Amino acid sequence: MAKFTFFQAHPDDLELNCGHLMHFLTKESKKRHEVKIVSTTKGEFGLADSSLGSGTKYDKFKGDFLAKVRTQELYNAQAIHGIPPENITFLDYVDGFVPFDKKFISKIAAYLQAEKPDVIIGPEPIFTYYYHTDHTFTGRALFYIIHHELIDFTPKLLYYTSLNPNFFFGFKKSDFSLTTRLIQCHKTQFWLLNTMMLVYKPIARIMGKKLPGWKYAEGYRQVFFDENLRWKNAPSRKTAIFSHFFSSMPFFKAKYPEAMLKDLKAKGKI
Repeated sequence: MAKFTFFQAHPDDLELNCGHLMHFLTKESKKRHEVKIVSTTKGEFGLADSSLGSGTKYDKFKGDFLAKVRTQELYNAQAIHGIPPENITFLDYVDGFVPFDKKFISKIAAYLQAEKPDVIIGPEPIFTYYYHTDHTFTGRALFYIIHHELIDFTPKLLYYTSLNPNFFFGFKKSDFSLTTRLIQCHKTQFWLLNTMMLVYKPIARIMGKKLPGWKYAEGYRQVFFDENLRWKNAPSRKTAIFSHFFSSMPFFKAKYPEAMLKDLKAKGKI
């Protein structure tokens, strides 16, 4: 048995990145692994379903109301893996405004010290194709905590959405049905996630070529902290070039109603 903790910035981040590994750990492995999830935000500004329309007239759905909806969507998706709500923790940061500061790092460190997971899986902060700061700051905090020994143990750290994967988890073509079931639970994000499936499938095929005997796979980057193994963390020249390219792109961020922003600022949340 091992303890796994999956970190995400928003309630739907794990479905297209870790869904098959999570399902194996909870439903298929002969060992009874413990799986928990930490979500940095509740995604209160990420209304991405085009069927709900766009524009300021839909701002009323954002904020606390959308946070409640997306929380339940996450619970519904994780129920497919058999992960109960009590195994899911929210850090209560605001969608789009996750900071990289002492308080944020200390909050995650305290959680890890209490839970002591054997394996941590989070968003890639450096060699990634998605430079949303909510994602990259979450991933950076995990590395910072372990590297600077802010906890008294050294768990394995793996990153998803990495351009420099060195660990692969294979799955069958028929298992794409699992991914479909997971993203269907996120009705407020379904249009976006369903569109992303067009990219997800080719990436899974490319990853599958890295794993003998498998046609499809999820790719992860394991970070090495041992001084004798740190050389493995270095990216290839191609990875470095692509990372630089993606880091310069203006990635999508949710639109924030001005009234809500003023209220959040007044409360000191952003």
